[in-house]
Amino acid sequence: MNIRIAIRNPLRAIAFLPFACAAGAVCSAARADCLDELMPRPRIVHRGADDINATHVAHKGGYTLLVRCGKPVMEGDDEGLRYARSTWAQLKELAGSSVVPDCTIVDWPEFKYRGLMLDCGRNYQSVQSIKDVIAMLAAYKFNVFHWHLTDNYGWRLESKKHPELQKKEAFSRNAGKFYTQAEFKDVLEYAKRHGVTVIPELDMPGHTLAFRKATGIADLAEEKAKIVLGELVDELCSLAPAADMPIIHLGTDEARERGEKVPQGHLDWWAKKVTDNGRTLMGWSPGLRLPGQSIKHLWMGAKDPRGDKTPYIDSQNSFYINHVDPEELLSVAAYQQPCRWGGKEEKLGAIICVWHDDAIADTEDVARMNAVYPAIVLLSDGFWRGREKDEPTLYARIPRPDDPRFALAADLERRTVAQRDKVLKGLRHPFPYVAQTHMRWRMTDGNGAVLAEDIPQATVYPRHFWFPQSAYAPGAGGTVTLETWMESDRDIDCGAWIGMTGFSRSDGRSRDAPTPKLGQWNKHGATVELNGRRIDPPAWTHPGVGGNPKETPLVDEDYWYREPTPIRLKKGRNHVKMVLPKKGGWKWIGTFTPVLGTSDHPREVPLKY
Repeated sequence: MNIRIAIRNPLRAIAFLPFACAAGAVCSAARADCLDELMPRPRIVHRGADDINATHVAHKGGYTLLVRCGKPVMEGDDEGLRYARSTWAQLKELAGSSVVPDCTIVDWPEFKYRGLMLDCGRNYQSVQSIKDVIAMLAAYKFNVFHWHLTDNYGWRLESKKHPELQKKEAFSRNAGKFYTQAEFKDVLEYAKRHGVTVIPELDMPGHTLAFRKATGIADLAEEKAKIVLGELVDELCSLAPAADMPIIHLGTDEARERGEKVPQGHLDWWAKKVTDNGRTLMGWSPGLRLPGQSIKHLWMGAKDPRGDKTPYIDSQNSFYINHVDPEELLSVAAYQQPCRWGGKEEKLGAIICVWHDDAIADTEDVARMNAVYPAIVLLSDGFWRGREKDEPTLYARIPRPDDPRFALAADLERRTVAQRDKVLKGLRHPFPYVAQTHMRWRMTDGNGAVLAEDIPQATVYPRHFWFPQSAYAPGAGGTVTLETWMESDRDIDCGAWIGMTGFSRSDGRSRDAPTPKLGQWNKHGATVELNGRRIDPPAWTHPGVGGNPKETPLVDEDYWYREPTPIRLKKGRNHVKMVLPKKGGWKWIGTFTPVLGTSDHPREVPLKY
């Protein structure tokens, strides 16, 4: 067998397992479809064992993977080899008991940084849960874990220089829960072994209520505040060499309180602490401008950053998954283009953000309520490969099946479900996602006029809270009716995901208040029928709770973090009807999805639409 690979950099490492088979031998047990189920999808997949001139990619993190008679040969730099091993690990799981087919894969990342931000300032997360997220990130070719360590509720990183930050009185949630310096170093070392860079964030001068309570500094404009926060930056940098922790994030967003207004000299001082320690400085945009800031982190409300040439990382719009429900993740992943502005040198990559502002009742709730694990799988594709086009009209709207753009969402979903069922079959964390592109809804207005047909999604937004261009229904309110018909080949007792509110986990009740009263699906008077019979809403744990009760956790307010509503589907045709009035509030939304199993690990019901 003669395989020719043109390698631009001969110093790149090669990893392989020896293989030998007769020329022209066919591995009859090979399963070719596993090549079509990889996530993220590799850029070049050549099937078969024939000779191929595969020009190796000079891009950092690029790799070549050859499979011959079920054995791999991998070539790339250290980072590329790690990604090659991830691809190989997936292929083995996807192939199952079969042999991975002969192929040549050539692949490389579009962006330098691909990550996830976990807010542990508001809700403490265990070290093990953080490591589990990091391992998942590594498995899907992400390379950044952004660790939000401080917020109004607590300063979660131990300080030996200022131990008053760990006083229980300084915390307003999870009192006394913080990461020791030894635990912090342990997470950094774990991430390093998995090829993931930790970007720690000490948010200042906003989001510093815990700091002010602990130190007794009421006004950060004081000179003492400048000095103490500067010392904390120095202490953070002392915990790891610059090679292992090259970027420090200083926040600077939402400095709105009286005690958070600081002179420019304070910002200069903190920024210099970062750069004097040999680190790259990163901050939120919008946010206070830090001198010497090398990376802007675009968040909600950020606009086209081309006004200056500072490289940026994108966390805009629905990359804030705390506002997104699991079934909406598909349209976000398919049609929201990461880094859609500027030249290539400015586009550093994208970070998923998980801001769970409200208190949690269970340690798993942050991952469960924000669908962290499905988000990692679904968004890995666009973060690794980029997207050819940004489609704001589709951020929350999958196009009709006769639209050529539909194929992207359908393919992305097919691969995600394959990952769920084969690669992640033993996952101990919630994976609340089921296939939806086979569904077909019809939407009519209050007069019976058809607004849309063949809507191929489970969560339908008559009007989206951020993206009016995704709207099916004109105007801010009114009433729409969603209907679908599904065929079953037998009577089936199963469950249904039913939702008409879509609470955000970031101040959800303040935007969509209140939690429904007993006997209501939502405050607007929504109803749902199956075969002409109304389905009753759950007996809510916190009925009628309104306002902004951040310390009253969400428990069962939305479909994917409570057990599915029991339903019975009859053999033959079944009719679902949802009536959705809108009388204000943030989201106009309807979800109905038959499911088998639990909400943490659901599966599709075999139906035809």
